[in-house]
Amino acid sequence: MSKSAISVPGFGLSRPDGSSGSLRDAVLAGPGVRVQAARVGDPIRAVVTPEQIAAALRAAGHVDKQRATLSGAVTTVLILGLCLFSGQGSAGVITRLWPLLSVFNPVVVLCAPVCAVALSQARARLPVAVLRELFTRTASCVPGRVTTAGSLVFGLVVTATDGTVFDLAATAAIQARFATPTGGRFPQARAVTVIECGTRRVLAAQVDSCQVSEQVLWDRLVACLKPGTINLADRNFFSMHRWRTAAGTGAHLAWRVKNGHRSLPAKIIDTLPDGSDRVRLRESDAMLTRRRKTSSEPKAARLDDIVARMVEFTVTLTDRAGKTSTSRFRILTTLLDHNAYPAEQIAALYAERWQAELVYKSIKSTLRGGDLRLRGQSADLAEQEIWALLTVYNALVDHAVRAAVDLGIDPDEISFTTILHATRDHLIASAPCRACGHHRDSADLQAAITAAPRERRDRTRTGPRTKKQRETQHTRDVSYTITITESNLPRMT
Repeated sequence: MSKSAISVPGFGLSRPDGSSGSLRDAVLAGPGVRVQAARVGDPIRAVVTPEQIAAALRAAGHVDKQRATLSGAVTTVLILGLCLFSGQGSAGVITRLWPLLSVFNPVVVLCAPVCAVALSQARARLPVAVLRELFTRTASCVPGRVTTAGSLVFGLVVTATDGTVFDLAATAAIQARFATPTGGRFPQARAVTVIECGTRRVLAAQVDSCQVSEQVLWDRLVACLKPGTINLADRNFFSMHRWRTAAGTGAHLAWRVKNGHRSLPAKIIDTLPDGSDRVRLRESDAMLTRRRKTSSEPKAARLDDIVARMVEFTVTLTDRAGKTSTSRFRILTTLLDHNAYPAEQIAALYAERWQAELVYKSIKSTLRGGDLRLRGQSADLAEQEIWALLTVYNALVDHAVRAAVDLGIDPDEISFTTILHATRDHLIASAPCRACGHHRDSADLQAAITAAPRERRDRTRTGPRTKKQRETQHTRDVSYTITITESNLPRMT
């Protein structure tokens, strides 16, 4: 008997010849029917598309060993759903998303939602590489990069590098791979990312145990830097070898370095009219020794000298009561032309590095939720979840970018919390109509985001960073004053 093909968009059906069908047609056709999922109007595309899932499965080399309801594609989408609806029980998340999953596996139309245990077993069968590939492939697609307000400085796309940690479940399986920090209660995974400051989108990431340093993870990540961008990084990332490698990608750099006059292997060549300095970087004996040990090249030669530019400045913070505090910064940059790149503008640019901190706040506090640990009870399930969180975060940010492009505003003006709640509501309300299979249109989600109140960008505020500071201090409205200062570095003779 020949097999016909029927397409299933939710509960509605269409045949390859264009004629329509119904769920009843599919059931009456019997087990010989090959069912295909339609791709138009699927609400789940607000988070991920079937094409992206299929590409990730292929890249990871995952093939389902048997035809089952919880296929690799369905399992992947449900993992994303657990992150989107973080804090809610697995059974509830499955029930919410189940009517939307036929586009990934049409069999789900004919089945009741699976239980949480079945999903856990399916997650254990799914390689971590699938979620890692999904993040990597979706992260490379940046909507509206050129046209988004605030994305460019000096004609360059501004990126920032920083690290964070995630608390994991304290199970033996996780503790065997992820270390528990000294004095900590739970094992932690460390993530280092490169984000685009204008959109707060994560462009690339590396994940490992917290015992692996941010610098080591950055060394695995550096190749993601591209020409036409400028990268900002905090003071813990600098070394001669790391600076040379990052600059060799063609990207420009504006990295903070330590303030001590002996902490930077540099001497001033000359002082430029805007108060910045051209400096000669020479690899110190300590840096050379460390590099020889970490590179397994005990006789590695000293690196060649490098000419860079340093902008040294103070930032004075003044609150409404007139109380002030001053911090000193050194920014080392590859932007050597003081006419094209004035020192004060470089000093102001470095403040954009804080966007990386806001990204982590959105992922860990808003999306994941407060002090929640990740759900996974094994090392692989925990890592799956981290890649899924990054993927879902980017999908939500993409909605902000599209709305910002349409409105001609900076994506900072669109609340991440608003996007998260709007997307959840969109998926919950998008269960297909049993009569015709109709879904809510994706335009409804974009309209809800566009109509939401804008974030205030006219406020300049500061707040306590550490737990101890938060016990005694409060968020304050402040003003900032940048002053270019003279460096205390030695001069070349």
